[in-house]
Amino acid sequence: MKPGKHLIGPDGQHSESCFPCRIKTIGIAPSAMPTRPPHAARTKRTDKALDKDRDAYQRIRRNGEQPKAVKGSAVLETTATESFEIKTGVPIRNPQQRKHAKAVFADMPAPSAVPGVIGRDR
Repeated sequence: MKPGKHLIGPDGQHSESCFPCRIKTIGIAPSAMPTRPPHAARTKRTDKALDKDRDAYQRIRRNGEQPKAVKGSAVLETTATESFEIKTGVPIRNPQQRKHAKAVFADMPAPSAVPGVIGRDR
């Protein structure tokens, strides 16, 4: 698109109807774009949180654990004390409940040790 030609009067000044000069000063009110401002604010908030979660996820992975998801990894990193809390994505605050849950998870068989029947009738 070619830029428009300026309308210059005989006195050397730009005319009030000079389109290129008028288009330079156009501003769009946020109320004219009702979906933009909320998305921008939400994205700004979630991006900061997601950056923290990504960094925490990488640190947890380097320690040999596998968090359930990236989202919430920063909270898990600071509150989880046991491996099962990281795997499930649920930190347990009560020490007695944590001890009980640790025993339950220790007694569970490994996923590969659980026999699966697929496509056969018994």
